[in-house]
Amino acid sequence: MATLRDLNACFIRREVRVEPYRRVRAEVYAARPLGPFEEGDIEEVVGDVVYLQTVDSLTEADGLFYLCPKCFAANGGPIGTHSVLNWFVGHVADDVDPKPGRWVPSGSGIDIITFIGPAAASVLLTSGCKAHYFVRNGAIEDLT
Repeated sequence: MATLRDLNACFIRREVRVEPYRRVRAEVYAARPLGPFEEGDIEEVVGDVVYLQTVDSLTEADGLFYLCPKCFAANGGPIGTHSVLNWFVGHVADDVDPKPGRWVPSGSGIDIITFIGPAAASVLLTSGCKAHYFVRNGAIEDLT
C-alpha cells in the first residue's frame, strides 16, 4: 500500500489575483490554434490569474496534490504517472476544476490525513485510469 509520502504529496493553496497578463487574441487562436503566433497576435488583458502554491500545513491548505496511486503502481514509480488534486470542502468553489468532488480532511499532516464524510470519503477518478481508493492515515487503500 502506497503512502502519500511515496506519492510526493503536498498541501496546496489556491490564490486568485487580478493582474495583467498576455494571451493570444481569440480570433487568431480560432484561426490558428497551433500557431505560429507573432507579436501582433498577442493582447494584454487584466483579469483573474490563478496561482497554486505549496504550503506547509493543513491549516493553510485548500487541497492535497499527489501522484496517482494506481498509475504509480502500474508504472513502477513517478515516470509517466499523472497527478491528482483533491480540493477541500469550503475552501474552493464547486465550479473550479478539478470537479465535482470535494473532501473533508481529518488529521494534522500528510502522514496522518484521512478523508472523512459527510462529503466524499473515497476518491474516484471518472476519466483516464479510473482509480478508486480511500485516503486513510496518510496511506492509500485501493478499491479497484
